[in-house]
Amino acid sequence: MRCRLLAATLAALTFVDTPPAQQVNGGPDPDRKASTLSVSTANFEVLAAVSISYSQPTWQDSYNGMLDGLKGSNYSRLGKGWWTTLDTVGLVEIGGTKIEAGSYYLGLAVGKDGAFSLLLFDSRQTMKKGLLPGSTPLYRGDASAEIKAPLTLAKDSLKEVVVKMEIEMTVDKQDPSSGKFSIRWGKHELSAPVKFDLSATRGTVAPKK
Repeated sequence: MRCRLLAATLAALTFVDTPPAQQVNGGPDPDRKASTLSVSTANFEVLAAVSISYSQPTWQDSYNGMLDGLKGSNYSRLGKGWWTTLDTVGLVEIGGTKIEAGSYYLGLAVGKDGAFSLLLFDSRQTMKKGLLPGSTPLYRGDASAEIKAPLTLAKDSLKEVVVKMEIEMTVDKQDPSSGKFSIRWGKHELSAPVKFDLSATRGTVAPKK
């Protein structure tokens, strides 16, 4: 009897579905960088503040031949690893497109005419949908960005090759309501003019460097 019970137990265990193997990735990201700026009053009350965080991919000369292949794409990754993020306090315009205060994930799209656009995905909604930078629905166009801002490509405009991608937003110190958004990689630059809404203070203290 005991032998029969043992045999039955082993048979049952044989047909129990085993969970799939799990992989764990991650840890400190030495390539993660940030570009942060703020505009404030003499009393350090914030009028505008923007922070961009991204991980730097490494340029390869073979990428030059891939630029034309991006035409007509719904989505391309910007950076590597985790999402490239943009957080803004107050309204900001990139390339004439208004972006309300909030937190966004960034990507790129290229029209059939070769025109580049910066894609901004609402971070909260993107997380609820379980989308990561390499998710297939993004490339297929099943998931689309809430905001699309035009960028201008200046091919071979940089004197030196930017090996590690650089993304930043700068402000004109002579006119703090104006600035520039820039992505530099290889010898190419994607950029757009920026406008900051400085019409009202936020009642918060500007972060110190």
